Amino acid sequence: MELTEPILEEKQKNKLLKATKIFFLVTVLYSCWIALVILGTYFLRLGYNWAGLSLEHWILSAIILIGLILIIEIILLLQYLLPRMKRQRPEKPKRKEFIQDKRVYRYTIPSGVKGGIFSKTYILIDENRVLNLRYQMIPPNDLWGNQQES
Repeated sequence: MELTEPILEEKQKNKLLKATKIFFLVTVLYSCWIALVILGTYFLRLGYNWAGLSLEHWILSAIILIGLILIIEIILLLQYLLPRMKRQRPEKPKRKEFIQDKRVYRYTIPSGVKGGIFSKTYILIDENRVLNLRYQMIPPNDLWGNQQES
């Protein structure tokens, strides 16, 4: 699944870019048409309905079209960004432990066990890191037993 996520993300990014280019092209062409209608109406004196609709209707349709394109673009952008942000949300940082200015990485065997008696072994990895191996020698049940009798 890790290999397919970047591929799907790249395809989704390409679709978003393609849609953005198409929306931009439609907006530019429609704006040019509106400019031509305004030019024909006021400067060439062709009349108010020479383009099929009145100038007010053309301007209103341009506002509606550009508004719809912006809404669709925002929705597509959110569909792309929200899952990506959710995946990249960092987990809460664990408390970092240092010994003699060296970062300590702790590994417990068996993993996730708490309580009991552990043996600890420190192994120098390099000049900046130390590995702390913790082996559980005696589980807490063997150590305390069932002392419910009083």
